Amino acid sequence: MSKDRLVSPDAISQEEAIRGWDAAGEEFASRFEKHEEFFHKHMINPAILDLLGPVEGKAVLDVACGEGHFSRKLAELAKGNIRITGIDASETLIGIAKRRNKAFSHCITFQVGDASRMDQVPSKAFDIVICNMALMFIKRYEDAIHEVARVLKPRGIFVFSLLHPCFLTPGSDWIMDDTCGAEKGKKRIGWKTDNYHLRLAARDVMFVCDTQETYYFCRTLEDYVRALRAQGFVLTDLREPLPPKAMMERKPEFQAELKRSLFLIIKSALLEDSSSL
Repeated sequence: MSKDRLVSPDAISQEEAIRGWDAAGEEFASRFEKHEEFFHKHMINPAILDLLGPVEGKAVLDVACGEGHFSRKLAELAKGNIRITGIDASETLIGIAKRRNKAFSHCITFQVGDASRMDQVPSKAFDIVICNMALMFIKRYEDAIHEVARVLKPRGIFVFSLLHPCFLTPGSDWIMDDTCGAEKGKKRIGWKTDNYHLRLAARDVMFVCDTQETYYFCRTLEDYVRALRAQGFVLTDLREPLPPKAMMERKPEFQAELKRSLFLIIKSALLEDSSSL
């Protein structure tokens, strides 16, 4: 990660972070429309679905839902027997989500809203809350987790996915082969992490689109676990997904992912009484 792309989180406003997503929205959404988004399709979403289990008959809130692809996937799996609300701070992405929602308009509603202050969302209304690959893009993440606890029913489930905070750090990068020969500088022989405890904001195009930069916030695993516990959540399961084995065999370049864990998916439950935490 280039040092010139790292800034203090205090230098980035919530509004500036949201504007980046408004600008990136169309390009980002096109990846899902063209089925080009590899990581969600083959690694992240299958792991989330595994943690969720059956969702028929559930009330689900999809926080920072983007263009709505995961909401639509849940509705498809539940055969429409589900109630989903998708919320995102980007007007661009919510506009796209609404346009793509014709098949499931009877069970999914999308609305513009800030995850860190979901005033329009009622308290204790949802069985499940999902935040798929978004919490690291939200500056006021502790406020967002507080809001998740507010809108969940007692013993409700919160599942969220992230760029793995232990591996995607302000100093992380591939270690390339520096031996002589034709492969010099081309072969990925390892993955390094550095500056893990530096809580910085990174300006990058990584995992979003090819041209428009957005900000994500580098935090530690402890930061997220502490924020969960502070709101009465207990961690119940997690996943660190890899590309499918068959794909790694077919495309050897994906075997480099064995050298790091790119994503982390955490499942937590809201306790009725958190006084013992």
